[in-house]
Amino acid sequence: MTRIMTMIKKSRSYNQPQLKVLSDYLCEDIDNLLDNLNVGEYKTFDRMIAMRCPIHGGDNNSACNLYYKGDSYRGNWKCRTHQCEETFKGSIIGFIRGCLSKQNGWTGPGDPTVSFNDAVEYAINFTKKNPSQIKVSKKEVEKNNFVNIVNNIQTDIRSVDDAPKITRDKIVKNLKIPSDYFISRGFSSEILIKYDVGECLSSEKEMGDRAVVPVYDDTHEHMVGCSGRSIFTQCSKCKSYHDLTKDCPNPDYLWQYSKWKHNKGFKTQEYLYNLWYAKDYIQQNKNVVLVESPGNVWRLEEAGIHNSVALFGSVLQEKQKLLLDISGAMSIYILMDNDEAGKRAAQKIYDKCHKTYNVFYIDIDHSDVADMSVAEVKEIILPQLKDKY
Repeated sequence: MTRIMTMIKKSRSYNQPQLKVLSDYLCEDIDNLLDNLNVGEYKTFDRMIAMRCPIHGGDNNSACNLYYKGDSYRGNWKCRTHQCEETFKGSIIGFIRGCLSKQNGWTGPGDPTVSFNDAVEYAINFTKKNPSQIKVSKKEVEKNNFVNIVNNIQTDIRSVDDAPKITRDKIVKNLKIPSDYFISRGFSSEILIKYDVGECLSSEKEMGDRAVVPVYDDTHEHMVGCSGRSIFTQCSKCKSYHDLTKDCPNPDYLWQYSKWKHNKGFKTQEYLYNLWYAKDYIQQNKNVVLVESPGNVWRLEEAGIHNSVALFGSVLQEKQKLLLDISGAMSIYILMDNDEAGKRAAQKIYDKCHKTYNVFYIDIDHSDVADMSVAEVKEIILPQLKDKY
């Protein structure tokens, strides 16, 4: 027993600066690392890699975001749909641990996982760098941090310079509104016209062959980004969403045929969908309804509920919470999707907000609000809002 405890103590003796250097080595060779972990197809951006989550699975090609560049600690990652990083920790070592656990049969919280020590051992074998032998001076730490910060500032400057200032008028002229796809999903033409939801029929454009959901600034004058849902169904062969009358795309470009995708440079974590319309109702009634997606907002609007905003997922990000903090809301109604991920998300929103807001849960028996009819929203959700909408 003494020998075992000594081994465990030794394996945990790495300090944070040493693990940070190990993480830097991993991120410097990120492509080979992902290939070794068999994560499948992924898309590399300026500082982020987007992919299907290799840990819980799924078919969302941008569900998992790995930040191989960072201002302090490289290798942070997030699973936007199932929050897998909460089980394995949001470092590159945690990502390795999650991938190895999946390969060993992990399917969800509660299942056995590969240990942190085993993930570190994998990283050591991959990089051939043992953290215990890495001598990190304070000067070197400061230098690396400075370099990473400069790199990120330069990336942010490029993003600002490249960010398009597209007016709402131009958006409306370039889309076929209303979207036939979303009409087929049961939304009214009126609501889609109100939100400028239409289809981009030019295959050459970034959002070609997609039902486009524009996102506006709080003045409702300029688009800050957009999301696009493929108008095609999923291909049973390649699992992407493309015109089934044509051959499957080249495997190197499958990411372009995901079910949903955001336009390049759109920082969803900094915006709340529908805030441009909802802000006056929030200020007047002092409450807000939080939902996951634009479709949920549309259904609530059709039922006469005008104070909802969508998170673009199930996580309330810090900058999104700041928008809530300055919105004038005093109460938050949490209306996440009716699944395990939604329940976990609702609890985390409560934990983050209950000290400064009155927080209420709204219960539904459908998978999400968008799957409900207008009549069902009025019957089931309106009473839970206590006429504050």
